[in-house]
Amino acid sequence: MANKLTIPYRMRWWGWGVDGNDKPITAESEKLLQREIGMSLEANNPPRDIAEVTIPDSRLADDDIAALSAVVGEESVATDHDTRVKHAVGRSYADLARLRAAKLDVAPDAVVLPKTEEQIEQLLKVCSERKTAIVAFGGGTSVVGGVEAIDGGFGKAIAVSMVAFDKILEIDEISGTVTVESGVFGPDLEEALSAKGFTAGHFPQSFEYSTVGGWVSCRSAGQESSGYGRIDRNVIGMRVVTPAGTMEFRDMPSSASGPNPRELFLGSEGTLGIITHVTIALNKRPEKMLFDTYFFNSFDEAAQVMRELEQSGHVPHLARLSDEKETKFGLTQLASGNLSENVIKYLKFRGIDTPCMTIFGFAQTDALGARVARERLATRLLTKKCVRVGSIPGMAWVNHRFSSPYLRDVMMTRRVGVDTLETATTWDQACELRRKIISRMEAAGEAHGTPVYVFCHISHMYESGCSLYFTYFFRETEGEILQQWMDIKSAASNAMMEFGGTITHHHGVGQDHSPQYYEENTELFAKVMQTIKKELDPAGILNPGKLATGPRALEDRYNGKMI
Repeated sequence: MANKLTIPYRMRWWGWGVDGNDKPITAESEKLLQREIGMSLEANNPPRDIAEVTIPDSRLADDDIAALSAVVGEESVATDHDTRVKHAVGRSYADLARLRAAKLDVAPDAVVLPKTEEQIEQLLKVCSERKTAIVAFGGGTSVVGGVEAIDGGFGKAIAVSMVAFDKILEIDEISGTVTVESGVFGPDLEEALSAKGFTAGHFPQSFEYSTVGGWVSCRSAGQESSGYGRIDRNVIGMRVVTPAGTMEFRDMPSSASGPNPRELFLGSEGTLGIITHVTIALNKRPEKMLFDTYFFNSFDEAAQVMRELEQSGHVPHLARLSDEKETKFGLTQLASGNLSENVIKYLKFRGIDTPCMTIFGFAQTDALGARVARERLATRLLTKKCVRVGSIPGMAWVNHRFSSPYLRDVMMTRRVGVDTLETATTWDQACELRRKIISRMEAAGEAHGTPVYVFCHISHMYESGCSLYFTYFFRETEGEILQQWMDIKSAASNAMMEFGGTITHHHGVGQDHSPQYYEENTELFAKVMQTIKKELDPAGILNPGKLATGPRALEDRYNGKMI
């Protein structure tokens, strides 16, 4: 009889977030997608019932389950169908497509819920002895195949849910740091910090459903990272359990004591050890974030302005530049047809024929300081060809900034594939890289006879360069869905490598970016990582098939004819 375990799981099993937040696209957006990709008005592909999802049978023997139960307790080991489905994959497009088709070729043979670090140490020992792969599972929001229960050739794998590691251990108001267990979710962390006048300042789009451990293990970047910095910049201490032993890296703002060992585990994606505790540097919570919005005449012109602002130290706390197509889609989604049309007419009257929207956010600790910063920026932009329209678009964006992923579920019901991908490059290559990536993606879609509608924005800036974040839509062809996705994603990924981008700016490597990982970081460094893994994880049980042990091509992992 399968062990039934109720493990806290925040998202609905088949899609993003929770029920009640799905909103249909507007009539204007519907017309746009009909025109651009030939979206059908009759298509309907709703999610199935969880009981319909086919998964492989659990391969654990009774003595395997007994050994796991001896460590965490019988009540903390689950082998039932529903729990295994919920912890089988993350939230990439390939994950959601397979869940919606009710076909999973992979699932953990059991889900285990440890509650102490000592239990994790014992689990690693038991699984090393029994040759059982272990995948650490936090919020399950990975969009790159990073939490899939690949067995690494061992023939069995378990998911270790970290959600019981949910304690905020210390808020040090003098040092301005917080120490938390790795299973703490973003909203819970911010609620505790808010009461003390602090913020971690880390707000990825997955904020509501992702954990601190997930942020750290994937080198996450939040939407306000221009002001607060990425998570890897703000981690000053951690504890990590590995099969070879447990290590604690003390809270240090800086050190010259050789290479920083924290860097080894930042971005290691659970392949080298399981992070149990993290110490993060904090920021004073702003009184209020103020917004301002500008429209430029082209992406290239606006990117030049953003570079100048960043390199002169004048980019505000938050800056987000949408290209022409993203601006157009955003206006159709956030405004009624008449309002959208009127905005475009007004901008055209002001000399902006192909508008690109830029949102700026000002988050000084006092509202007066934010207002002063906003007007100073306005003064600097007086000489540029742009139109200032005020705070309303920015306020609309911030009110919806965590809800965008729901659109993917809505569109998949309409038989439209929606996915995102991101990169970063230097300023001198940014505009050309954007064009090359879009061109390659469009060509890949056309090869299937299904046009791709691609748009892009810049969300993170550095003195030397910026990120490029792409969203794309394509009409799904039944029987070719995974192949369509693989071809479009591979085309974009290869363009990143060819024209000077990174394979990932903030989503991690997992399986889906692994083919390009070897090229970007070199085969030699991949061997270095594999050697380190052998030292820390001699049996090779930790999250196999990801990062530096991942596939060499998407086809090595996904069956394009599966759905």
